[in-house]
Amino acid sequence: METKRIALPAEDTIDSAIAQIKVKPSSLFIILADFDDAFDQTVLSLCSRALIPAAINSGSIIIDNGSNRRCDALFGQAALDAECGPLLISIQPHPPVDVVPNHSILVQLPSECPNSMKAIFQIAAGLAAIDGTAGEKPVLTILFGGGKNEMEGLLRSVRRGWPILIVQGSGGIADEILTALELQAGGTPPSSIADPEVREIIETADTDTFPISGNADDLHRILMARIDQSENTLADSWSRYDDLDAEAIRKQKHWRTLQVTILSLGILATLFAILWTGALPIPPNWFLRYRTFSGRLLHILIVLTPIAISILIAASSRFREGNKWIHLRSAAEAIKSEIFRYRMKAAPYTDDECAKTSRESKLAARMKDISLTLVQTEVNRTSIASVSRRQPERLTFLQPEEYLKTRLDDQISYFTKKIELLYKRLKKIQFGIYLAGGTGTFLAAFNQDIWVALTTALATAFAARLEMDQIESSLVRYNQALTNLRNIRSWWNALSQWERKRRRNIDLLVEQTEKTLEGGIAGWVHQMQTTLDKLTEKQESAAQAGSPASTKVANV
Repeated sequence: METKRIALPAEDTIDSAIAQIKVKPSSLFIILADFDDAFDQTVLSLCSRALIPAAINSGSIIIDNGSNRRCDALFGQAALDAECGPLLISIQPHPPVDVVPNHSILVQLPSECPNSMKAIFQIAAGLAAIDGTAGEKPVLTILFGGGKNEMEGLLRSVRRGWPILIVQGSGGIADEILTALELQAGGTPPSSIADPEVREIIETADTDTFPISGNADDLHRILMARIDQSENTLADSWSRYDDLDAEAIRKQKHWRTLQVTILSLGILATLFAILWTGALPIPPNWFLRYRTFSGRLLHILIVLTPIAISILIAASSRFREGNKWIHLRSAAEAIKSEIFRYRMKAAPYTDDECAKTSRESKLAARMKDISLTLVQTEVNRTSIASVSRRQPERLTFLQPEEYLKTRLDDQISYFTKKIELLYKRLKKIQFGIYLAGGTGTFLAAFNQDIWVALTTALATAFAARLEMDQIESSLVRYNQALTNLRNIRSWWNALSQWERKRRRNIDLLVEQTEKTLEGGIAGWVHQMQTTLDKLTEKQESAAQAGSPASTKVANV
């Protein structure tokens, strides 16, 4: 295997090393190893059967620290044995040790960079960075045995929030840490552990354990669960969400347009009926000049308006665009919630719960359940257009701060703007009702009773719009959700830095946020479904009974 050598001069930076490596991996393995030579063949077998295949299958690169030639040579031998091995990078301190064989790239640090472990993790972070975003690709640190040098690397990994895999039975600090973890599981408090570095790891690290004598297939599954992003599964889930979201928006617009048209025609029907009675005290000039034509036109409009209302009500009852909108929105939000749980590796997508069934399979199963529920509704009698939205930043796992920004803070902003908009709409519609009522009282006082019918129709239309949009109940629900989300944000902000790295706190953050949003959407679906059923029943009853305008025409 030909090795590419990168010798960094003193003036070069870590960014220079990253630029010269010239690779964009999908994920990274960092190996920290210092174990007894009695384990050589066992480690070689595990690497050949699990680590190297996992790196090949996922498009990962492997980085070792180059300071332990014997251990690093084993990883190089495992890579060489593969037909087409992964990219293996050795980062060597100054002065460099003997050339480590069978590595793809050898980075030699200058003497001005005495801390090689710090450089390793800086280079790894640069390779894991996603261009143009704050996210990063999956990184897994694997510990075999280890001493003081490996402990430093392990701490750097933990402080970056990268998960670690500790090989049990490999000696060194690996067994020391696992012993402390067993004591903690047995009820021994972490504060009783004398070594502060070990205590920090067991309190904050996201840890997997694998026995050195374990089955290589189990190790391969653990490795793939940690670093395989399975972008196809996640991209398919986002595609489903995009399709349902776009279709829900279209159905909402169609339904609202239809309902506003029905209300507007109802007001016009009342106005035409009043005009037919000759209620205008001073008819306009066009009415006097073209009495015959205008009379016939008005008669036609009086006949057509209730017919048009009946047609639109029948169409609304038949196509049920409002119901489809509700089901589509509910399914879209359910998919979005699952996606964010998946991207945060929260329940049920934690590593412990995905030991036997991959998180990708679980996500696919949830997509299936949501889709099957959706097609059992009116949505199975409509078409859903395909929407193409290519956003690579959506196809990565998230860190807690990224989740706060893209999910929690985004929803807080949405609810804040929505509440402001709904309150303004509520005041306008309520003022319209009061104004229509006051105008009707004023007209009645001057014996213009026939015009009171028009003001009543206006007030009724405003009230129907208020009920149709469920503005008041939506305000209550949105304010409750906003308060809960802000409380979650305040709770998270009150945590210390190390508490924010604890898995149980991260899981609690995701679960509370998603439960709050799910509760809000469930309440909205129930309320809107009830409203639509009542609205459809009222419209159908009105259409069967006939409108005042149609009755007036029948008497002419």
